[in-house]
Amino acid sequence: MPTTAQAQSESSQLSFFEIRVPKSSETSPEAMAACFQGLPLPKSSFWDFLVKNHYSLSFEIVTWSQRIYFMVAVPTKLASYFTSQLVAQYPQALILPVADYMTHLFPKNLTAKEQLKLATLGKIVMEAPFYLPLKTYKDFSDIDPLSTILGALSKTHPDDKIILQYIVTKAPNNWQQEGYHIAQKTFATSDPTKVIPNPQKTLIEQKIAQVGLTTSIRILIVGSDPYRRDSLLHQIAGSFSSVAHGEANKLKLSKPLPLTKGRLLSQIENRTLDFASRSHVLSAAELATIYHLPNQSLINIRNIAWGGTLKGEPPENLPIAQNMVEEEKQDVNFFARTEFKNQETVFGIKRADRRKHTYIIGKTGTGKSTLIANMAINDMRNGEGVCVIDPHGDLCDIILDYIPKNRINDVIYLDPNNADSPFRINPLEVTNPEQAELVASGIVAIFHKLFAYSWGPRLEYILRNTILSLTHYPNSTLLEVPRILTNQSFRNKVVERIPDEMLKRFWIEEFNQLDQRARNEAISPILNKVGQFTTFPKIRAILERPKSSVSIEDAMDSGKIMILNLSQGKIGEDNAALLGAMMITRIQLAAMSRVNVPEEQRKDFYLYVDEFQNFATSSFVKILSEARKYRLNLVVANQYRAQVPEEVQKAIFGNVGSLISFLVGAEDAAVLKTEFGQTYEETDLVNLNNFEIVLKLSIDNKTSPPFPAKTLPLPYSKNQNREKVIRISTERYGKPNKEVASDRQEAANFEYNDNYVSNVYPNQYQNNNNQSRKKQEDRPIHIKPLIKASAHRTAAEEALVKLGIQPQVNSKVNNAEQPKKNKLESTSYQPKTDKEKQPYKKTGSKFDNNQQIKSQGPSTNRPRFIVEEVKD
Repeated sequence: MPTTAQAQSESSQLSFFEIRVPKSSETSPEAMAACFQGLPLPKSSFWDFLVKNHYSLSFEIVTWSQRIYFMVAVPTKLASYFTSQLVAQYPQALILPVADYMTHLFPKNLTAKEQLKLATLGKIVMEAPFYLPLKTYKDFSDIDPLSTILGALSKTHPDDKIILQYIVTKAPNNWQQEGYHIAQKTFATSDPTKVIPNPQKTLIEQKIAQVGLTTSIRILIVGSDPYRRDSLLHQIAGSFSSVAHGEANKLKLSKPLPLTKGRLLSQIENRTLDFASRSHVLSAAELATIYHLPNQSLINIRNIAWGGTLKGEPPENLPIAQNMVEEEKQDVNFFARTEFKNQETVFGIKRADRRKHTYIIGKTGTGKSTLIANMAINDMRNGEGVCVIDPHGDLCDIILDYIPKNRINDVIYLDPNNADSPFRINPLEVTNPEQAELVASGIVAIFHKLFAYSWGPRLEYILRNTILSLTHYPNSTLLEVPRILTNQSFRNKVVERIPDEMLKRFWIEEFNQLDQRARNEAISPILNKVGQFTTFPKIRAILERPKSSVSIEDAMDSGKIMILNLSQGKIGEDNAALLGAMMITRIQLAAMSRVNVPEEQRKDFYLYVDEFQNFATSSFVKILSEARKYRLNLVVANQYRAQVPEEVQKAIFGNVGSLISFLVGAEDAAVLKTEFGQTYEETDLVNLNNFEIVLKLSIDNKTSPPFPAKTLPLPYSKNQNREKVIRISTERYGKPNKEVASDRQEAANFEYNDNYVSNVYPNQYQNNNNQSRKKQEDRPIHIKPLIKASAHRTAAEEALVKLGIQPQVNSKVNNAEQPKKNKLESTSYQPKTDKEKQPYKKTGSKFDNNQQIKSQGPSTNRPRFIVEEVKD
């Protein structure tokens, strides 16, 4: 048998639960009476009370921050049995394990005396002997007797905390005997031969026939205003008058003496039963009358913490944390909690199911970024490879605070706003020639998204061929797009290296055959659109280096942590969209490069994209459909469906395995109602609270029926490694601008290398090599032109001005002096004298010193121009 000390220890170890029921509950107080009758409490003797060797439960109604909660504190040894009893009576109840809120009643570091100055206390006691009954719920037909008590508790100040506590244990063994003796007493009359029975006999017998519970009712009010506290105390005590029985008993307020006030506060905080309450016995029906869980009759009481009313049950195979060992938890990303078999439990999504992608939708401020941050933090702590693309910067700031110490060296933090040591990315960089077409398609799709309002088939045709051609020319960057379109000599060099004859014929037989006016009209839109980005210093610093500073393939294969901070407030919306879409395209290509790696050896990599509509190009459809087999697992989020192109919408709902909805608008609710199989009404989806979700989860490769849940808050512990992470990442992946000048010069001085062509394009080597060695005759020599007035510039000329090139006019050139074109050169003026044969070298151009602006036609006509390179 356990010793007295052991039994005392067991009875003092408590588990705490918050209990919520839905507003639609119709369960009556009778259910609570049945629960009280079945409490697993042994009867207590006089000795048990004296040495405090007895089990007791604390049923509490707590008002905190003007919200009313129903709480229970149960001996840990009895917790499982009690919760099962409660669920039997309240099947819809949500039982939430919580911490003891008593530890937060008072500000920290207050002495006992200082705490008492902020507290008002009282007890509710019976005025008459305990065997005389109170009214019970059976005596109320039109009103819930708890309504007057809850009404008083709802009238509080935001800083007030109120605890109405019912400490309950089994009544002593002999509690009914005293009542029975009183009931049997008779009263004499004036006639000595006659007696009359006790008029309260029936009432007494009805009470002692029930289960008796020793009950101590306490009130604790904590607040800064003593007058308001005292007023609330009397209001709450007065609300118990509703159960006063005119012929029997009633409840009244008993305030402690100054010397006993501290002891009562200690008993409330420790939930212990005082010896004096031993004879304060209520029947199960009486106690259920003044403490029961709310139902729909109390719906008009303000501030009650109701449970969820959403339909939907979590599936039986839900991956919950409770039943998993540590090794299994490493394979699950936990992100939410839900009511599972009447208990709130944390659940997540398995690694294999994440490969089917996750889509998150919800209005701004509802909790999407917190959910993404939680999932990314979980992945980082589990050693996974992660990339987070954030168009606002707030999500990146959160994640930087949670980088594990052992993963600081894995972080690749990319911030375009770092002008001193920017990272470098070259969207035209191709390591595998077979991916050249994918690169071109991806970049064209990006510009199509950004400029859809002014897009056309000719623009797309020329831009696609331009990008595709530059992928075959070493050290090309996006800055070479204007150059190939306006510089004949540079264009010739690029065409020499193109292995595709069809693409080569585009330049020779189509583009070069256009007259200058038609060419200007064709290239002006491209120059304007590309120039919009290349003239922005921060973006140009990122795009101008031929070699990217970050290897996406290595980041994915080695499990790095990539964080791309695209704060639109710092670099602009279009610039953020360009960089984000380019990064996603690079990640797509890196994933597809795993094609020769066996699938089981491909390492999972998780791509998180917040507000992904900013980067959702047409190529995004391909990513959703094909990324899974390359182990690129997407988590994308946005605010509403209309932000995303229709074809991308169809790809999302057709390919994602897990769908998570926060609060949405009516239009989206109508669509999601269908996606959720008509389980929820539109009103359910438009009335979710913050951090509440409805979701369909991929579990064991099958999509579950929809069910409600709540997302987890951010972890409490932060690693505080932000500054160190940024510094190390910048040193590793950024490059000071002074070092970039030499890279730029090296790219500009690039000379044709036979080994490059023979290694990358061996089949076309012989033809290209022979063609490159052909001597080009009649190379044009230029006459120094005059600077052209801005009022007479064409659209193409204006675009060149943005790039730092001044359109110029040569007034001495005559149309009759123009020579015939050859296939690789446009029409240009031919020199007549030896003096004219000396090439004029323009300085200060955006390009190198060998580039000139040449005009055609007489000065009286609108001059046409091209940028050409002159060889010494």
